[in-house]
Amino acid sequence: MDQIKVGLIYGGQSPEHEVSKMTAESIRGNIDREKFEVVDIFIDQNGKFDENLLNDIDVAFLAVHGPNCEDGRLQQYLEDHNIKYTGSGVEASRINMDKYLMHKVFAENDLSVVEFEDFNKNDINLAQDFVQKIGLPVFVKPNNGGSSIGFSKVTNQDELKDAISRAFEYDDRITIEKAITNPREIELAIMGNNDLAVSKPGEILTQGEFYSYENKYNNPFETTVNAELSPEQTKNFQDLAEKAYLATGCRGYARVDFLMDQNGEIYLNEINTLPGFTKISMFPKLMAAIGIPYKDLITKIIELALE
Repeated sequence: MDQIKVGLIYGGQSPEHEVSKMTAESIRGNIDREKFEVVDIFIDQNGKFDENLLNDIDVAFLAVHGPNCEDGRLQQYLEDHNIKYTGSGVEASRINMDKYLMHKVFAENDLSVVEFEDFNKNDINLAQDFVQKIGLPVFVKPNNGGSSIGFSKVTNQDELKDAISRAFEYDDRITIEKAITNPREIELAIMGNNDLAVSKPGEILTQGEFYSYENKYNNPFETTVNAELSPEQTKNFQDLAEKAYLATGCRGYARVDFLMDQNGEIYLNEINTLPGFTKISMFPKLMAAIGIPYKDLITKIIELALE
């Protein structure tokens, strides 16, 4: 059987360039070499890469994260060149990278979200009025961003201006969300185009601290792939994750993140259409816990892209 040529696309013009390199290294080291030949396609921080390499692949494995990579732009480019790729399509990628739009779609589909609003650079007074209305604490985030880059948790009024300025360094629009006090952070992994495999809920054991970039990559919190939940709660999380995945048009795979408050109320936080994919990332760990080890997971994701 001929090997399938997989273009491993990584790097990219994104604040998550370094995270992407970690993902690519992990995939490269664990892909089934009997089935797949890997063609490295590195995108530099100016967005440049050797486009000729695309002529020689059967499918692209997107080991990229963040703006310009995860927001539908790269996906549109590949579709324009008739190249199949892993993960969600253009529209689902665009929706789930845009924090405001994503929350809007969730709310329209009766999925509970915290209070939220988006603002541009001319709306700073309106942003401050919104925070006054919903009350502190709040999260201030670049609208198109991931890995908590440019995110701030604001607990007093003095921090608000700096948090807004920081978020605007990464995007022209920001989203402000009501922060839940000491939430549990629950995550589920989903894989599939039509028939979906949904993991059991895992949990980031943050002890109420902000899950920052530092706490994701340099000094990570403990995680568990078996969150302590009742069977009813587990089923509820799985149903909600599946509903969110389908509502935003995801395919291939994604990680769906929730917040649960002290009263057991569940809020959908976000969908990550190209989640962290190193062996120690939450998505592969959740899938391994339901019987899909990392090497097989890579194979399955490529097969879903080729469907």
